[in-house]
Amino acid sequence: MKFNRSILLIVMLLAGMVIVSGLPVPLIANAAKYAQVSREIMWNQEWINLSIGGDAYDQKPPLLFWLGALSFTIFGFSILAYKLAVLVVSFAGIFATYKLGKLLYDKNTGFIAAVFWFTSLCYLHFHNDIHTDTLLGTIVVVSVWQLTAFLRYKKWHQFLFGIVGVGLAMLTKGPVGLAVPVFAIGTDLLWKGKYSEIFHWRWLIAIPVVALIILPALLGLMNQFGADGIKFYFWTNNMGRITGTYYGGNNDPFFYIHTSLYLLIPWSVFSFAGIVLEIRELIMSKGKSGREGSLVVLGAIIPYLLILSIAKTKNPHYLLAVAPFMMIVGARWALLVFEHNLFPRLKGVLTGINRGVVVLLWLIIMVPPLLLFPEKRFSYWVVMVFLLVFSSWFFSRKSTLMSQLFMLAFCGSAFLFMVSVNMLPNMLKFQSSFDAVEYFNKESDNNSAINIYGTKARLWDLFLYSKKPGKYLVTGDDLKKFLPQPGAWIYTDDAGYNEMKAMGIEMDLLKSYKHKTLTKQSLKFLNPETREAHFEKMYLVRLK
Repeated sequence: MKFNRSILLIVMLLAGMVIVSGLPVPLIANAAKYAQVSREIMWNQEWINLSIGGDAYDQKPPLLFWLGALSFTIFGFSILAYKLAVLVVSFAGIFATYKLGKLLYDKNTGFIAAVFWFTSLCYLHFHNDIHTDTLLGTIVVVSVWQLTAFLRYKKWHQFLFGIVGVGLAMLTKGPVGLAVPVFAIGTDLLWKGKYSEIFHWRWLIAIPVVALIILPALLGLMNQFGADGIKFYFWTNNMGRITGTYYGGNNDPFFYIHTSLYLLIPWSVFSFAGIVLEIRELIMSKGKSGREGSLVVLGAIIPYLLILSIAKTKNPHYLLAVAPFMMIVGARWALLVFEHNLFPRLKGVLTGINRGVVVLLWLIIMVPPLLLFPEKRFSYWVVMVFLLVFSSWFFSRKSTLMSQLFMLAFCGSAFLFMVSVNMLPNMLKFQSSFDAVEYFNKESDNNSAINIYGTKARLWDLFLYSKKPGKYLVTGDDLKKFLPQPGAWIYTDDAGYNEMKAMGIEMDLLKSYKHKTLTKQSLKFLNPETREAHFEKMYLVRLK
């Protein structure tokens, strides 16, 4: 198949438009927390001992925070600088996805896989809602690409780059950064019986290289938390999430199946079909097909997802570590089915499912701007009509891979554009932390700081967007230790406010808010007719 460059240019342009439309969306929840850690690194010029709200921070290793702090130091503090820094690094993941797909299968597979990854919901959304897994997905695919290339061509710089990638992945997310490359490369070598490669002395070189890279993370944890910090990095934060002893209580074994269905939009059908067909091919050939890619790609995906599925802690962004591999296998089989006429009946089935997905997505796309948050901007509807016309035109065309790519790309872009421009900005209006921090920034003097009291009030964007963040007070004991702080501003929930009154704390009630955190907004809340009954109360007070 000969690809026209216009495919790349048009699809990438659509993805670029979605990225730009999402840049103004504020960071919330953990994404805001990670940016605030970066901000405090810049403030304190303390790159080893991490903090948030002045308290020691141990939840994640520092690479993402270093990247954010470096961008803030160079360009000044802004959310745009933070997002663009991550996005620029992530282009390496797009390139590595292309190169790995090309190495394992062919150039066209690599090309389509890169387009799939760059235009997927999980890529575009999580470069606005930035997690450590956003960076992890890039580094892992770079590492696996380089190690796979080394095992084929035996060039030592490839081995070194691959091992450095493993170290950087561990500096991003801990031991999980080691797991995916080990699963990918180890499965391939084990299946092929290459024991001499598995037990080769060269792997010993990896130990000091990786140890040197993760040393700053270990030093910071040791300095602030002692041996418990090291244990947390290597054991508690990983096994504790799997067993639920540290965090989590999700027992749904199919969580990552139904989560993948929407996170891989608009390429979910191709990716799922690709994994099934890749496994089928491996079974039918009894592992002797000679396909270099099957075991590397499936080795990265299957063990990792099995572990995630039995773990008690489950989050959608955990999928980012293996999403590029899912795009590679999806691209391979999209080409085989549509361009090489393998399984002709399946071609019709996949076409029908993809068209059903497009119809369903367009119905979903129209609900928020028409029913939930009526959209009156003319420019918004110009973009939507443009995307709808082209999506419909390719929908009606003969079933080829090109028509499928454009149909899905235009529809997926419309969905993400709606989320970034209409849905998220309107949903965030109900999250009162933004109103509270705007009021604080305007009305407080330069010596005042805004503090958080209570777990339900723990909205990290309050710190990130404030001119002077204070302390996060979790319990009543924390509050008592904090007092007296005349003039301090405190944002709290209904329970916290009543507790403060019961303690006899003298304070001025500055603002009370009807509140609903974005991540807890259900369909009943989003429905204007039933919304009022689902609000919570939040308060902004100043201590006398």
